This record gives sequence, C-alpha cells and structure tokens, in this order.
Amino acid sequence: MKKACFLRVLILSLMVYACTEKPEELNLDPETETLVEILKAEMHPLSINPLGWTDEDLYWLDPIAEKSVIALGEATHGSAEFFNAKHRIFRHLVENHGYKVFAFEADFGESLFINEAVQEGNANQIDALMRSKMHFWTWKTEEVREMLEWMCEYNKGKAESDRIQYMGMDCQFNTYHPDMVKEYLDGKELPFEPFADSILGRAKIDSENNFEDYTPESFELYVGKLDALKDSMAVYKDVIIASSSDKDLQLYLRILELVRQVSEVKYYYQTQQYSINYRDKYMAENTVWLSEYFKGEKIAVWAHNGHIANLEYGNTGTMGNYLSYRLGDEYATIGFLFSRGSFTAVGMDGDQYTGLETQTLDTLPRENSLNAIMSYTREPAFSIELLRLQAYVNWFLAFNKHMEYFQIGAVYNNIPGDYYSTFDPFLYDYLIYFDKSTASVLLD
Repeated sequence: MKKACFLRVLILSLMVYACTEKPEELNLDPETETLVEILKAEMHPLSINPLGWTDEDLYWLDPIAEKSVIALGEATHGSAEFFNAKHRIFRHLVENHGYKVFAFEADFGESLFINEAVQEGNANQIDALMRSKMHFWTWKTEEVREMLEWMCEYNKGKAESDRIQYMGMDCQFNTYHPDMVKEYLDGKELPFEPFADSILGRAKIDSENNFEDYTPESFELYVGKLDALKDSMAVYKDVIIASSSDKDLQLYLRILELVRQVSEVKYYYQTQQYSINYRDKYMAENTVWLSEYFKGEKIAVWAHNGHIANLEYGNTGTMGNYLSYRLGDEYATIGFLFSRGSFTAVGMDGDQYTGLETQTLDTLPRENSLNAIMSYTREPAFSIELLRLQAYVNWFLAFNKHMEYFQIGAVYNNIPGDYYSTFDPFLYDYLIYFDKSTASVLLD
C-alpha cells in the first residue's frame, strides 16, 4: 500500500516537473556572460512587491541617505512597481533617516490643497482632492493615493515640526497660482491691490492661451509688471506680515514666482525657443527653494528618469543637472528600468493621439542594451550601484561602447525602437530594475 502511494506521488511529481515551463537557454557570448555574472555578484535582489520590502531590504540606501536631496525616477509615467517602490523608499527615508518633504513633478499650486489635508491627517479627503485638483493623469492613481493616505496617517498626532510634507515643484499651469496670490493680498488695504488684481487676472487668462498674441516686447513688459508686483509686496512686507506671517509671505512670494515661471515656460515653448530648458531649470530652483523654506529638511524628489538625470546638453540641462551644479555631492539619484510588461500611457497612431490606455511591451529588449543585460540575470527585481559596476573593466568598456537603454514618457507609439537612447553611467547613482512592469491603476 505504501509502495503504491509512493509511486503515485512520484509519478505526479514527474508530471508536474515535465509540465513546468523552463527558462529558455540564453546562449550568451562570453563578453555578455561576464557582464551578467558581475551584475549578479554586485546587485541587491529585491522582491517584485515593493510595498513588502523590509528596512533590511533597503540597507543599500544608507550610503546616500544623508544627502540633502534624493531624486527617484521612473522609466514610464504609468508603472505600478515604480510608484510603489518610491512610496516604500520614501517611507524608509522618513522613518529611518529623517526625511520630511516629498517634492513631486506636479503643479506647485495643486499640491498646496493636497498638502493641507496631509498636514491635518485627513486621509478621507485625499481621493476627492486628487480628482478635483490634480492636473496630470499620471499621478491620479491608486498607488499615489495610497501613498498620500499613508502620509496623512503618519502625521496624525505629530507636532507641526515633525510632520512630513507633500509638495509640487513643476511649473506648467497657472490654474491656481494667480488666484492664490490675489486672495492672499485681498483685504490688507494695500495701495497696489488694483494693480495686483489686473496683472494677476491677465496672467491667468493669457497663460491659458499660451501667450500666443505676445511679441517679445509685450512679453517683456508683462514680466516686468510681475516683477513690479513682487517688489511692491517686498516694500509692504511689514504690513502684509502683520495680518499673516513671515512664512506665509515667503510662500506667496514663491507662488507669484511660479506665475512668472509658468508664463515663461509657456511663452518660450510656443515661440519654439529651446536654448534654455526653462521647465527643468525652474523645477530645480523650486526644489532648492523648498529646502530653504523648510529650513534644510531633507527632500525626496519624484520625477521621470529624464528629469532627475544629471544630463547636460548645449546651453541647457535637465533638472538633475541644475541640482548637481547647485548641490554638488548633496544630490543623489535613483533611476528605474524595466524590460517588459504593461504600463499606462497615451497611445499614438502615426501623428495622432489615441487616448489614455494600458500599453503592453512584449518584445525582448534590444540586444546588448542595458535592459537586455539586466533581464539575463533572471532576477525579478534588484538595485545596483553604478559606481561599483564601473569599477570593473568589462562594464567600463561596455558603457563606453554607447550602450543603450529603454524608457518612455507619457506617450507611447508602440514602436519600442523609438525609445532607446545612449546610457551614461553618470546619469544616476543607483538603478532599480523590475523585469516586468504592470500598469498603474487610474482612479475611476
């Protein structure tokens, strides 16, 4: 009887083994195999579920956790794994390393509405605020909502100085900024209030039209009036502070600065003047301002790989390039990569947008690309310090052969080859790789 039972178990086990999908043989060339073996020896394996990462899983962050600013990237604007990883990393930085601010690639003004709920610990308000105030579909997701709700719960019962902050540092809309400044100045009996109402009203309307009717001369005159309003607020600062506070004045002067930033981003974009990357320049400046406003508190930044990277080109550069010049060794970057799976993005058919949808990438990464080599490790997820890889001659030489990597923004045309570019190991300090991405879940 026991023998018959044993045979049945043995036969069943063999059947299961025979039906189990085996990984395809890679048959790598010796050079690539060496790169893979080095990568496997230096990586820090991670589970596929970032929200399940323990503090021990994230010990590799400790060498950069004392930096003033750590920027967290993403290879798409719609991958759940990237979003959950950044949530988990921020939580680790808050709980173990004293980080207080999460600065998003999101509108400065909209973030103030959401941050008010975060400060008060009102998690029940987050969903409605995200739906009504957020501009970008990219952040209107269940993953971001869960993170914001955690921030609310963290702040409950804490003194104001111990609370964490959700802030935006992007400058693409004047939906809220002009009205915020007008409301702040209202009722303070300031002699320049009619002038403020006039220029701020004009800023809101003309921002919506991207300053299409402006000449260089009229735009310069318009910006001069915004500067005059800022000067007037500085002259009457004592009167303004008497009915608010010095900290409030600092904030609303910055919001007025955002009015100018948005105006310049929109005007120079529609006039096709690209000699300066105004948006990235101002996102960097806003990040530095946040550090000063919150009196040197450490900041985590949430933005696309392309923004956080230390990339200089021509007379301009990325946000990360500006921050690197300004902060030096106090700025650290963690980029994100993946090889296959799904993600949320706006589709394209030719030159026509086809709407927001779940996109699928089911082809193998380009041969000899960084994504391909990472996929050969057969690890579902891991982190790697790029400086350690460069210490190996094999990887140093591979990087210098113009190795490519894959990433997209908010739009995907279903032609993967269009989204490869040359990888520079100095773009990021660390990379987090997920072999498979799943699409972010948009709020209904």
